[in-house]
Amino acid sequence: MHDTKLSIGGCYSLLLILAATIGLIEYGGLIAQPGSLLLTLTFWGSIIQGAVAVAAVTALVRAQWIASLRRELLALYPLLLLLALLFALLWPQLDLFPWSDHPTVWLNRPFFMGRNLTSLLLTFLAGRQLALHSTSGAPFKDRYAVIYLATFVLSQSLLGFDWLMSAAYPWISTMFGLYFFTEALYAGIAVSGLAMLLYFRPRMQTAPKDTARHLRDVGLLLFGFSILWAGLFFAQFLLIWYANLPEEVHFVTERLASFPERELCWLFLIGLFLVPFVALLGSQAKGDLRFVSAVSLLVLSGLFAERLFILLPAIPYHGGALLLYNGLIFVMLLLVLHSSERLLPSSSFLTKD
Repeated sequence: MHDTKLSIGGCYSLLLILAATIGLIEYGGLIAQPGSLLLTLTFWGSIIQGAVAVAAVTALVRAQWIASLRRELLALYPLLLLLALLFALLWPQLDLFPWSDHPTVWLNRPFFMGRNLTSLLLTFLAGRQLALHSTSGAPFKDRYAVIYLATFVLSQSLLGFDWLMSAAYPWISTMFGLYFFTEALYAGIAVSGLAMLLYFRPRMQTAPKDTARHLRDVGLLLFGFSILWAGLFFAQFLLIWYANLPEEVHFVTERLASFPERELCWLFLIGLFLVPFVALLGSQAKGDLRFVSAVSLLVLSGLFAERLFILLPAIPYHGGALLLYNGLIFVMLLLVLHSSERLLPSSSFLTKD
């Protein structure tokens, strides 16, 4: 099994091959609708950055939450580079955005690509420094966690404002930045739940008390973030409803009046709030691996449905390409998780700073 694990060089090589494959599909004349890459990036951008951010937060506050999973979360940092590589492929597709015909000081091709690529690369470099210094055996440096979280907030805010909100231009929401970096942390906790599913049994044999406690941590965090997400979602909806401005109401009514956006709205409300809240309400459920892993998968599914809900009215897409891109990146994420011991070999510091 050790031979199937990626080295750091093999990981980066595979990332380049994956990015080249997606680029070939996008621009090799294999698909007609080009929006699938943008949809994929808005989904995985939150998951990958959020997973590393969860590890940064727990390390910064000296928390023992999900400490047994910190190595796996930090080992995802090479995928931050994949986000930058795939985003660079969007340059010829900026015509998808309605502002492309009427550029402004903020929304124009060079500045749009420049600021977003810069934020993605800075997030990768900060995540790499965080992971390497955390695993080197040297005393943990808080500044690396702070730097990563700062670039994470910047990158996720741009994801909300630039990648998603500007697709509905000129509609605006000043809450999108806070909403999306909070949602990314929620997605990172859901990744922790899936990682717990992969590593629960072997770690129960070596450290049963710690592993059981960290499983309960994941359940508690999923439960808490479902309430936080619902509060932010309701706050945004309440402002739109109360103000009743035509340009704001149109964003909601356009999506609720047609298929499949109307159904997607129910799906992400169920996946991101209703089921996590109800299923994990009891204390016993939070310590049940089946409940926690199933809820984690549902949260990620709800996140995907929400991305589709926001972008589908404005962005054309190819269903086959969308499934293929997400499947390839998901397999890559599983490979990186499986290879975490080789990517970050030192483990003595992971449970204790």
